Amino acid sequence: MPVFFGSINSGIMLGRIQSYATCFVSKTSRLATKTVYYGKVGAELSKQVYLKEGLQPPSVADFQKVYSQLYKNLLHYSVKPKEVLGLLKSLGKNDVVKYGSYAIQIVGFYSVGEIIGRRHLVGYKNYQPSHH
Repeated sequence: MPVFFGSINSGIMLGRIQSYATCFVSKTSRLATKTVYYGKVGAELSKQVYLKEGLQPPSVADFQKVYSQLYKNLLHYSVKPKEVLGLLKSLGKNDVVKYGSYAIQIVGFYSVGEIIGRRHLVGYKNYQPSHH
């Protein structure tokens, strides 16, 4: 008789596993469908904005112009640090708030990237074998 009850329990367990698997596949399928749909909608909206606004990526000449000017400014201010102090003293309250908010946004994006990279909110995973 124990074999009979064992087969009933395994049949019930198999039914539950199949039910969970079916539910999981169904939810995954819906999620994938929504993801593809919203991805296509986002791509179409981006394409329409790109075309209507006449957007285009910067040319190589634009990159060279911007970065060569940054390099020249960096060299200029590295030789004359008193000018840097003069610029900092001449900043108004609105400028400080604006640049402070830029700094906070940059730190926030960096932090989100770190969290995504670590796959943890705080700290890194310890992949070393534990010695108890």
